[in-house]
Amino acid sequence: MDRPWKVILAFVGVFIAGAVFGGFFTLRSGALVVEVARPKVGPASQSVAAAFTAPAAAKGIAPQVMRQLTQRLSPAPEQQKAIRPIVSRAAEDLQRMQKEHLADTTRTTERMYADVAAVLTPMQRTQLEQMRQEMLERVRKMREKRGEAAADGAGKTAAPAPAR
Repeated sequence: MDRPWKVILAFVGVFIAGAVFGGFFTLRSGALVVEVARPKVGPASQSVAAAFTAPAAAKGIAPQVMRQLTQRLSPAPEQQKAIRPIVSRAAEDLQRMQKEHLADTTRTTERMYADVAAVLTPMQRTQLEQMRQEMLERVRKMREKRGEAAADGAGKTAAPAPAR
C-alpha cells in the first residue's frame, strides 16, 4: 500500500465509532435497570451506594411478569388466577432481597469511608468528604435528568464519615 495513513485513519475512525456507540449503549441500558426502594436510613447514614437507588419501582415487577406470561403462554383464566399469587410472592421476595442487598452495600460503603478516613490527615478527610458530596450531587442531577423523584432523600447531603 502506498498510503498507510489511510488504513490507520480508517481504524481510528472505527475505534471512535465503537467507543461512541458503546457509551450510548451503556447509558441507555443503565437507565433500563429496575431499581428498588432505599431502606429507611437517616441522613447521617446516607451513603454513596444508597444514592444510586431510585424510589420503589412504580408499579413493581409483578404486573410486567404477569403480562409477559399471559402474552406468551396464553393461560386460561383459572390458570392466571393460580399464577398471579405465585408471581406476586416472587416479586415480594425479590424486592426484599434487593433491599437487603442495598442495606449490605450501604453498610460496606460506610465502613469503607470510615476506614479510609481513619488513615487520612484532617485535610485529606475534608477532601474525601468533598469528593463524596460531589458524587452525591452528580447522582442527584442524573436522577433529576431521568425524571426520578428525589423525595426519598438520595439528594440529601451525607454526614462526614467518622474518623477512628
